Amino acid sequence: MTDFSELMDVFSIPRPAGSKAERQVLASVTAWLEQKGIPYRLQPFRLYPYFFILTGLWLIFSRSLLALAFSLRWGEPTFTIAILSLAGGLLDVAFNLPIITWPGAVNGSNLIIEFKPEAPQQELILSAHYDSKTELLDHHQRSFFVKNLPLGILLTVLVGVLGSLDRSLMDQGSAWAPVVYILGLLLSLVLLFLAWGVGLNLSLGRLRKHPSQGAVDNGTACAILLGLAERMHQGEPTLKTTHLTLALFDGEEVNMQGSRAYVRQREWCLPARAVNLEIMAQDGDYVYWEQDGTSLRLVPTSAEVNQLIAQAVLEVTGSIAHPVGPVNSDGYSFLQAGIPASTLGTYSTIWQDRGFHLPSDNLERVVMRRLPEAVAILENIISQVDQHSLK
Repeated sequence: MTDFSELMDVFSIPRPAGSKAERQVLASVTAWLEQKGIPYRLQPFRLYPYFFILTGLWLIFSRSLLALAFSLRWGEPTFTIAILSLAGGLLDVAFNLPIITWPGAVNGSNLIIEFKPEAPQQELILSAHYDSKTELLDHHQRSFFVKNLPLGILLTVLVGVLGSLDRSLMDQGSAWAPVVYILGLLLSLVLLFLAWGVGLNLSLGRLRKHPSQGAVDNGTACAILLGLAERMHQGEPTLKTTHLTLALFDGEEVNMQGSRAYVRQREWCLPARAVNLEIMAQDGDYVYWEQDGTSLRLVPTSAEVNQLIAQAVLEVTGSIAHPVGPVNSDGYSFLQAGIPASTLGTYSTIWQDRGFHLPSDNLERVVMRRLPEAVAILENIISQVDQHSLK
């Protein structure tokens, strides 16, 4: 029987990506695996731990410079600043090109545990992330700014265009110049509000006096996967057709860097499915998210994987897993690669899906009896998949 209290002691300390605390957590986990005799491997990748801090600072600096350029009527350079402002953020967030987020890069590590039958016909990946994050606002509080991200992009372009137009009209002595200038100033103020709101939330979280413990996001999910690993190592359940991979990803809280690296670096020789775990072992209903992605793009999760999750939850607990969404998780990395995936989680009866990346994500939210229950749900999913070859 897995000692989940021992594991949750490991996974209930602040452990931002790339930090000394995160490395200590990884060392504790590998020591635990070695003590149990469970084989594992580490997959290295280049981690940019200050991804969102630098993105936040870039938003504040670049949009403030843009507003200053417009107010001082720099003319055409205002449009250039607008384009560079957009490129610096979008290339990093949407295309994973570290244009502004490269400072402070370190070596990150995904922890991979595998169980294989002699002749596997398919693969099932069960994943979670072991890093944590602290912000000024939780998911719902920051949603206002996230939902208005397209507006921020539009405003950046408009202020740049109006900056060039205003200077041209002013040089021509046009009566429209004051109108364009006043309009641009008003749009600049709205843009500054959005940029500073997002930027401060992203960049100042690590300065909070009481950071998030990351106990639920995503410590419980990691403990569950390790409990499952111990069961699999003991031969329960046995695998007939399925290559089972348990993955603890680094860097999820900094734009899913670990899962992206995992999907990108490995070869996919077998048909595969993925079930990602988030915010497990709370006291409310089991849920699965119908959409996954980023603030720029959401995609549907796999209906087939959602059915596997729903059936397993029903058979193990007698309750119904509810579809909710959207979510921003490691499951998106698999969906981007064309691998059917979805994410399983729980809600809190008090918090629902709120209060994460804040001090409210602590060990008190964890319902310990639900950790072995979740292991049983995953074993049910494994059995379902193992009995039916995936095409």
